Amino acid sequence: MQIGYLHIGSPEHGIARYGRLLASEARRRSNLSIIEAEVVLTGDRTRDCASLVRAAQTLGSANVVHFQYNRSIWGDGWTQLRHLDTFMRRCPCPLVVTLHDIFYPPSSVTLAQRYFSKASDSIRLRDLGKAVLRDRLSPQILALQHIMARSRLAFVCTQEEARRLSDRALMQTVQVIPHFVETRSIQITRSEARQALGLADNTVITLLGFIYSGKGHQLLVQALAQLPPTVRVVFAGGVSSGHEAFYQDLMALAEKEGVRDRIRVTGYLSESELEQYLVATDLAVCPFRQTSASGSLSTWISVARPILASNIPQVAEYNELKPGAIKTFDSYTVEALTTAIQNLIPLCNESDDPKVLFLSQHLSISSVFDQHLQSYGSVLAKSLQTA
Repeated sequence: MQIGYLHIGSPEHGIARYGRLLASEARRRSNLSIIEAEVVLTGDRTRDCASLVRAAQTLGSANVVHFQYNRSIWGDGWTQLRHLDTFMRRCPCPLVVTLHDIFYPPSSVTLAQRYFSKASDSIRLRDLGKAVLRDRLSPQILALQHIMARSRLAFVCTQEEARRLSDRALMQTVQVIPHFVETRSIQITRSEARQALGLADNTVITLLGFIYSGKGHQLLVQALAQLPPTVRVVFAGGVSSGHEAFYQDLMALAEKEGVRDRIRVTGYLSESELEQYLVATDLAVCPFRQTSASGSLSTWISVARPILASNIPQVAEYNELKPGAIKTFDSYTVEALTTAIQNLIPLCNESDDPKVLFLSQHLSISSVFDQHLQSYGSVLAKSLQTA
């Protein structure tokens, strides 16, 4: 089988990296032939169109082409529709897509059903009218419709994401394949990492990933003020584009709480720098208010560190695989997070968390790629039947 992978977006972006890691695993299989094409959009319409056409031509001989999608990596607003159309019209192969960052309001059809059945008194005719216009005019929703109409399968990483898509896509075209956990060969010990980072005498709590509202940074800043002075918080990542004002407010909050000197913001990390912080961490904290699939959770699982997360559906899915693997706090309050951290800190040690280690083995990239491969084969078989 010949599989094509389109990598779109900055190489530093987590979604672009997700696709590259899948392609890398595919190349390990001797019975597969792999084609890859890369597109980094520049904002120059002519140049970007030419890049997408070349990528489609490069991938044109594949049996199946797999690409990634979220609302930003294909361009802003209406631009993404033009980019998607350019690529899809030029690529004759069966397409499959992984959908990321799935946050869509209820469809107009769903709201109409609720409105006319009187299932919800909170839905007004004005709300229904807005939903109709949104479904017809929103570039994000039109892009999703375009992708679903052209793709043979859409992969999502959690049952929660599939549920969110249930009123916008035919469920027989949506398949849940969990976020893979990559295999790491870390060359630095925990004590070496902590010494190199100047954290040897501290309890290290880390929140990983881009800094933007909704990930719980404010909650952790406020909780830190209630924790012992030896506790240090690391925000391992940079500020997400467009969220600079949020970051300034976050640092102002840290100053107000008197904990700014106990917070380290790393900015973008190379892979080796990231691994230093991963192994130096005592407790990984993921206090997300809401999320889609979480690449940062998968990263923590890859190093089997203890994890504390908010009690959201995606975390519950991990704990269905291994009960208690990810510790949770129920009410989304500073008090609940502080209490959970205080209870867990004494239990943290240098050893791998055995339940998290189970998740890393169960969700290994090799195992998860096997699920992709089975789906690629199914798409190819159906395309041959209809050829």
